[in-house]
This record gives sequence, structure tokens and C-alpha cells, in this order.
Amino acid sequence: MSHHARWAQVAALFAAVVAVGSNAFVLTPILREVSASLGTVPQHVAWAISAFGAATAVSSLVLSAQLDRWGPAKVLSLSAVLLGVAELSSSLSAHWLHLCLAQAMAGVAVGVLLPGTYATAAAVSPRGKEAKVIGLVLTGWALSLVFGVPFAAYVTEHVGWRSVYVITGTLSLAVACALWLSLRGISLSRPVERVALQGALRIPGVAFMLLLVFGYMTAFYGTFAYFGEGLRVALHLSAQGAGSFVFAYGLGFGIAGLMLSHFAPRATKSYMVTALVLISLCYVAWLPASTVRSWAFINSAVWGFLNQLALNALIVTLNRYAAEARGVVMGIYSAVTYVAVFAGPLCMGPLYAAYGLFGVTAMAGAIVLASAAALLAVRVHH
Repeated sequence: MSHHARWAQVAALFAAVVAVGSNAFVLTPILREVSASLGTVPQHVAWAISAFGAATAVSSLVLSAQLDRWGPAKVLSLSAVLLGVAELSSSLSAHWLHLCLAQAMAGVAVGVLLPGTYATAAAVSPRGKEAKVIGLVLTGWALSLVFGVPFAAYVTEHVGWRSVYVITGTLSLAVACALWLSLRGISLSRPVERVALQGALRIPGVAFMLLLVFGYMTAFYGTFAYFGEGLRVALHLSAQGAGSFVFAYGLGFGIAGLMLSHFAPRATKSYMVTALVLISLCYVAWLPASTVRSWAFINSAVWGFLNQLALNALIVTLNRYAAEARGVVMGIYSAVTYVAVFAGPLCMGPLYAAYGLFGVTAMAGAIVLASAAALLAVRVHH
């Protein structure tokens, strides 16, 4: 395979992550506009994030096996087309339930597109360069946060929120074309990875780490769903103003990612415990931080930076435990993550309604601190 062909594939996979990230995070800073337009409350619109998460979780377990059967070119391009159709459907929503259904359709697409993108990135990587290529593809998340979400807030303020989904839908359709053109002929057949679901969960350390991932992700997505609206209320911000704090989060996340690509500390138990404790402190810090814009901006960036460190450590550790069952374990990881995308906003909704952003971040801090304590207390297989 030529150098140019390989980088065209990596670019298409990177764009797929940007498309997924743009849909996943775009609703946070514009909850108020969308809920006002649909004649409902922000909590109902946040349930669209939950619908997206639930559908992604189910899809990643049920449909991602098609990747081996049909090949990545067909599966990933069709998934990107479905994501584009779901986003265009979201732009036509006349009721919050319509938006929830459209986002559930987007979840079905992402449940195949995201794990498939990661697996394909590993398959097209030169031997020994997998970590570098996957790391490059993963920076699509930071790009969608740093540029995509603030851009969505800007578009919402000047043209309306429906235009945001028209733009992301068009992007997804363009990504589908790029995936189809660049990935034809690539095969992912890896018999060694075909380990049963129950067998993967019996590998020492895997089930415990997946439980940690669930707590960590529930805290994150539960907070992130109400983060933009909570800061808007606390600091009297516009949609564009709220987008700047999502930008700060993405900036911190991206900087940590660049740092890890050059210097990655070993993911020891003490390293993970320290990262989780610092994240819990970051959640608690929102109580005073949300009263001053500059402090809130700094706390957003620190939150992003620490989350990149913790997420990286969790994924590296899971892969280390999984050994030859990495494909199956990462599929379960994806499902667990998106169950948390569903559970987080749903569970935190009543807390937000009763106590605002502070109630949500206090609960998130408690969950992450409990995860750190569990990790410290349990003897995990190495």
C-alpha cells in the first residue's frame, strides 16, 4: 500500500470521528434554543442525548459484527450515510420526541461507525505504528470539541439551531463518500479476536475495569449534558458564550492528547487513582468556579486535560488485560460507554432540575471519587 493511500484512509477515519463528535456534543450549548423552538424544557431535549446513547450501546453489541462480514468500506460508509440522514432528520424535528427518535437513529449508525473506525485504524496502520495512528484518529474528538461545538453555537445564534444539523448531516454524507473511496479492498478478518462475550468478561480485571468505565462515563456525560446550560444560567451567557467553555474543555483535552503522543506515562494503579481523584476535585471546584468567567474557563480546560489522561489510562489498561480478546473487549467498552451516555443525562436530570449545575457536579464528583476508592481497594490483575 502506498504512503498516500494509507494517509487518505487515516484522513477519512479521522473525519469519521469528527463527524461522530460533532453530533455527540453539539446539543450541549444549544439546549435552550432547541427546547424553546420545540416548546418544551431543556431536560426533555437532553433526553435526545440519552436516546442517542442507548441506541449506540445496543447497536455496538448487535451490529458491529457485520464489519468482518461485509468489510469496512461498505459498513462504515453505510453507517456514515445513516448518521447523515439522522442529522438531517433532526433538523426537521417538530417535537422533542421527533428529535429523540432522530438521535436514536444517529446512535444506531454510531454504534457501528465508531468501533469500526477504531478497528480499521489499527488494520491500516503499519506494524508497530498502531498507537500513533489510532492516537491521530482519536484527535478528531478534540477537533469536534474545539471547533465544531463553538461553531454550532455561533450558527445557532445567527442562523438557527436547525442549520447546525443540516451542516453536520452534510459533513457525514461527505465522510461516507471518503470512507467508501479510501477503504475499498481493506479486510479486517482476525479469527483470534472472535472470543465469546462471556469469555471476554471472565478475563481477570476486565469486568472490574468496565465497571470503573461505566461510573466514570456516567459522571462525565451526566455533567456534560447540562454543562452548557448550567453555565449559561450561572454566568448569564449566550449560546456562543457557553460554546467558549466547551472550546476550553476541548483545548485541555487536545493539549493532553498531544502531550501523551510524545510522553505517555505507564498506566499504573496509582496513576489512575491520582487522575480520578483530581477529576473529582475538578467537579467539586465548579461550585466556586462558576461564579467567575475566567475561573470557569480554566476549570473547563483542566477538566478536559484530566479527562484525556484518565480516558487514555483506562483504554490502555483494558487493552493490556484483554490480550488476544481486544476486539471483543473494546466492543463491550463502546457499549458500556454509550449506556453511560444514556444513563448520565437521565439520572442527572432530576438533580439539575432541583439543584442546578452544582447538584450535578457534586454527584459526578462523588461517583468518580468512589471509583478511585474502589480501584485503590480492589486487587486488580496485571
